[in-house]
Amino acid sequence: MTSAAVNSHNGWDPLEEVIVGTAAGAAFPAWEPALNPYFPDPRVGRFFRRSRPRSAQEIDAAEAQLDGLATALEKEGAVVRRPDHLNFTRPIETPTFTALAQNSVACPRDVLLVIGDEIIEAPMAMRARFFEYLPYRRLIKEYFETGARWSAAPKPAMSDDLYVTDFSAREGGFDADTRPSLTEFEPCFDAASFARLGRDIFYQPDTVTNDFGARWLARHLGPEYRLHRVRFADPAPQHIDATMVPLRPGLVMMNPDRPALNGAAELFAANGWEVVPAPRPAPGTGAGQDAVSSWISMNVFNISADRIVCEERQQPLIRFLESVGFTVIALPFTDVYSFGGSFHCCTLDVRRRGNLQSYFPALDDAS
Repeated sequence: MTSAAVNSHNGWDPLEEVIVGTAAGAAFPAWEPALNPYFPDPRVGRFFRRSRPRSAQEIDAAEAQLDGLATALEKEGAVVRRPDHLNFTRPIETPTFTALAQNSVACPRDVLLVIGDEIIEAPMAMRARFFEYLPYRRLIKEYFETGARWSAAPKPAMSDDLYVTDFSAREGGFDADTRPSLTEFEPCFDAASFARLGRDIFYQPDTVTNDFGARWLARHLGPEYRLHRVRFADPAPQHIDATMVPLRPGLVMMNPDRPALNGAAELFAANGWEVVPAPRPAPGTGAGQDAVSSWISMNVFNISADRIVCEERQQPLIRFLESVGFTVIALPFTDVYSFGGSFHCCTLDVRRRGNLQSYFPALDDAS
């Protein structure tokens, strides 16, 4: 066991402690400007969508699968923590925006970023997620009292200045360089837009993360870390963990439908990594869900460098993972998908047994 309360540098060191989300109290958010990329025509649908509470049936079904994940991780020897419950059906109002309802606390990966011994609260771009950090505060204070560092990125005002309010996916879709859906008015990011690989952290500017947010994080972390801006062919990208998934040192899985646009694959190859395409998702296991694409199949969670959690219906992916040496813990999780994610999204590895390392020797030589 490591002595530090918080210690996580990547997604594959042996897992010791993890937060698993909860579906309790969840709601469907109403339309808001951050959702612009998912409504092709600004004139249709956006201003008529209303929030609604989740049904008890869908919450109970998702919670049963989240509980099953928590139990499985405990059997693997990890300490499992859960966030507090919050009634997300309540509307919120600030001096700069209103939201008819909030979201949920199913996906701790989105709102909290663990870098080494530090927990960073992310400055998220969706208004419905403004207060999503609150259910984790009890745990974070406990980690702080036992030695962890605790930071919060500048909280965005989320006024209309942050959003390209007339963004239309019909006009060619999202492009981080030429057609972003967010402005650079203030820093914002979801933590799940970043992939941690020791000293090297990859991020994708997307519908919830701007370059200002990444610049804030780079300056906050200092020269010990290297941030890499990567882009993929995706008409509405949100988060990186169903697009580029490092499985262990030397092996990264890429989404074949979202090829890298600016040399990310070449950077891995130049440093001795094998870049492999993810198997295509099993039919009928994600497509049609409003909150996720069928590539939610890639949203796996490592217990260690040779043990991994995968959705039980994703047999092509399970066979691939076993072929490259993983023991796969296959669990049901499709009832959680409509809450915004799968195993990686719904967990936050707070403590892993390992130290900060560099996995990109060519970059070390260059420095």
